Amino acid sequence: MKSIYVNSENKATIVCPGCGREKTIDASKFMKVDGPVKIKYKFKCDYCARKSKKSKDQTSTDMPDPTSIVILERRKSYRKKVDFPGFLIDQRGKKEMIVINDLSRTGLKFSLKSPWPLNIDDKITIQFHLDNNPRTLIKKETLVKKIDKLMISVEFSSIRSYSETDKAIGFYLMG
Repeated sequence: MKSIYVNSENKATIVCPGCGREKTIDASKFMKVDGPVKIKYKFKCDYCARKSKKSKDQTSTDMPDPTSIVILERRKSYRKKVDFPGFLIDQRGKKEMIVINDLSRTGLKFSLKSPWPLNIDDKITIQFHLDNNPRTLIKKETLVKKIDKLMISVEFSSIRSYSETDKAIGFYLMG
């Protein structure tokens, strides 16, 4: 199943499974619920329809099914699934071991091994090493955005800076 990203104007680009041509759709009617939305979408491609009409005359049946199941995601940036050990450092300076589960240019999600006193909008520092060749140390100030039992989502306090850390994350996500 493929994830399709919905932009801030509720537009999503769907790719035809037959020919690879792209079509932008209005996804606002699907965006009334929180989180990712799974939809079954029938791509109506004029090119494939013409090709299919021609192939019916030639009794060819190798046309792909134009129906796809996609997941619509409302994300500002791509998230990469990861599995990095790291540390949470709270405002009191207390450290706790965590596991980074996914990483994006704007934030990350991590899991705790046991409950930790966190609240939405708490400022915490996250520290971990990327699994790239130099094992780049990442240390970022964050804001807690979502708490789901032992799964915590945070947003980086500085997103648009050109620090070495932000560059390292950007290059890592491209690879």
